Amino acid sequence: MENDIYTLAHEIRNPLSVVKGYIEMINEDNVFKYKNIIKNEIEDSLIILNDYLEYSKLYLNKEEIDLNMLLSDLKDSLKDYLKNNNVYLHINIIDDEIYLNADYNKLKQVFKNIIKNSIESKSKNIYISYRIMFSKVTICIKNDGLKMDKETMLKIGNHYTNKLNGNGIGMTLSKKIISLHHGKIKYHNNNGKGISTFITLSLI
Repeated sequence: MENDIYTLAHEIRNPLSVVKGYIEMINEDNVFKYKNIIKNEIEDSLIILNDYLEYSKLYLNKEEIDLNMLLSDLKDSLKDYLKNNNVYLHINIIDDEIYLNADYNKLKQVFKNIIKNSIESKSKNIYISYRIMFSKVTICIKNDGLKMDKETMLKIGNHYTNKLNGNGIGMTLSKKIISLHHGKIKYHNNNGKGISTFITLSLI
């Protein structure tokens, strides 16, 4: 229980720190510029709080979802956040419709967590692509930030982060959400900079 509270405190501290920072920068000229960022960070904090409160009985609201639509929605919702951090998100979307039986909002939150951790790890470019093999799709989220050291690799099953401080944003929950989808999530150092996160899910 004590460890759960410690983890929750770290998970909530980051988005609230972002909100505090942008509130301090607000003036009459930029209030609309930062409004959406603050709104999104507060919404993410509420999602994290709600998930922790329901952690022991976390459930999925599965439905038929279009992966391409989810990724487009993800990029749009992070547009202002990415712009203000000078980060470019490149998404390679295939024209074909790709359907999953999944929880739309929780998968979107997992992708957001990975992207925000990438930004915290000094990434300037984040690439999302996917490939289909048989009845599964593997989504790759690749960044050009910091790599993981060997110690972090050994601890990756618990509270992974490649940031300079903290425990990462929601990675514990991300792992459980993917597990509840009967999927897998793995991390690998790239040959050059950064790491790649691979999420494998079943297609309908």
